[in-house]
Amino acid sequence: MARKTTSWWSIALIMLFVSVGAGAVFLWQPLSVSEACLPDHFVRVSGVAHVHTVHSDGSGSVEDVQRAAAESTLDFLLLTDHNTLDGKNMEGYSKNGVLTIIGTEISTHEGHLLAAGLPTQTYRFSGDGLDTLQDIQDSGGLAFAAHPEHPREGLNWTGWNLPGGWGIEILNGDTQWRAASWSSLVTATLLYPLNPTYAMLRLMTRPTALKRWDRILLQRRATGITGADAHGRLRLPMHLSLALPGYETLFQMARNHVLLDEPLSGAASTDTQMLLDALQRGRSYIGVDGLAPADRFYFVAEQNGETYTMGDVVAPGNNVRLRAGGAFPTDAVLTLLRDGVTLATSHHPLAVDGVGSGTYRIEVHIPNWNMPWIISNPIYIFDEASRIQRARAAMMPEPIVVEPTTILDTFDSETSFETASNETSKVNRQTRVLASGPDGSPAAHIEFELGTPTPDHPSPFASLVSYEHRDLSAYEGFAFSVKSDQTYRLWVQLRDHNPQAPDKTESWSASIKSSSRWRNVTLPFTRLKSVAPHTDRQLDLHDTEAIVFLVDIGGVAPGTSGNIWIDDLGVY
Repeated sequence: MARKTTSWWSIALIMLFVSVGAGAVFLWQPLSVSEACLPDHFVRVSGVAHVHTVHSDGSGSVEDVQRAAAESTLDFLLLTDHNTLDGKNMEGYSKNGVLTIIGTEISTHEGHLLAAGLPTQTYRFSGDGLDTLQDIQDSGGLAFAAHPEHPREGLNWTGWNLPGGWGIEILNGDTQWRAASWSSLVTATLLYPLNPTYAMLRLMTRPTALKRWDRILLQRRATGITGADAHGRLRLPMHLSLALPGYETLFQMARNHVLLDEPLSGAASTDTQMLLDALQRGRSYIGVDGLAPADRFYFVAEQNGETYTMGDVVAPGNNVRLRAGGAFPTDAVLTLLRDGVTLATSHHPLAVDGVGSGTYRIEVHIPNWNMPWIISNPIYIFDEASRIQRARAAMMPEPIVVEPTTILDTFDSETSFETASNETSKVNRQTRVLASGPDGSPAAHIEFELGTPTPDHPSPFASLVSYEHRDLSAYEGFAFSVKSDQTYRLWVQLRDHNPQAPDKTESWSASIKSSSRWRNVTLPFTRLKSVAPHTDRQLDLHDTEAIVFLVDIGGVAPGTSGNIWIDDLGVY
């Protein structure tokens, strides 16, 4: 009898502890913060980037996402469906008053890039990281390496040496849960119905991308952002998924807080440009608002009566003072890092005088939590020579232009090139057009209408091809001129013999961009890549079998029709 009584007491105690714990989780709320007087004039707006809808692999429509954003009191949204700008007609202010920017998440060989500020394209991105960064810059957009430390190969970022001023998604929701242990995931799933915010916070850890970011900041400016990577559902192995976490939950977790010179006006195009300019400059910080409201943080440099903030460049001198603070939880601790190394820590506020040259950023931590509550973008303190050097490091390279040493085809008379297409596409059989070249001479011509993929013809194409065998081993690449009626991306292919490849021929390709003006293209053979599953990965230039200029759905959308002219094909 005593043993049964003891068992019941044990069960009762366990149930009591579970009830108390569940009650504590259910009642948990974001931490309260103090009042604060901010020392700058900026208007702070908050929003979420990296959101997917039904236009790719998200579960919600654009309207669903906008509704969740309004309920989460966001000022702006950056939607980034995979490899598409569908939904562009929804860009602007929603019925709920949320500024919606339609960007895209672009798949490249080096990983994924988030892009914003792009107009509707007449071409598709090639999949090459360098091409993609160039296209984004040409379009006036900005780019961020998405989930750079993702544990899954192909999703992590490998293009660390690519040029340009692209930024980094420091904190990514998908990376966070994938890095968590199975026990943490199970616990979070059980806690989610009680308190979604608390459950998701317990999965978060310090972003590993911070180390990579600090290394890049040694060389150039690079804006850090947070991305929700919100899909409206949790994707699991074996094609399984859970209808959680919801958009609203993720929108309340971590946000980008952007500092603007003036309030949003309600004019969508003006406000969008103002917001993107501030992000490009790095005038922003990351806040884990699910833990505590992070909308009143400041990080400034003061010098000779002037006040500078995140993203600004300040001249070095003994009279530079750095200050950070804001509306914080009572026990918050600020850390000032210089070039990625801790320089000072303090309970708020923090002030450091006489700092030297370097890249300075702030992290704010709250005890008993594994991730920073706030991560600032840097303030840069550099002299003029360093500024110039760092600005050069953030530039895309100038295009290589090399004069051909040997002309393979001027297209002035008979040519070995001919046009070809699949059965669902159309192409003009006239290979040359008189008086169409840059100097008034004849030029090669692809007049095409690309078909729509079908089960029997999944890869529509139109092409200009020469099957002449050539020994190109003495040369380094192609040089030619190209023009089109609008901007396209097309492929330049060089084919060689490979007994293991289909039809015993392997295709080596690179994407080039054409426009309505003649431009000289220099294409090194080293830029050509093969996608053949069985290959020795060696382009044999001694005996090439074909040169192809190819238009397909990897470069333009199905149904596209247009004209491309090519002239003076040579090698160097």
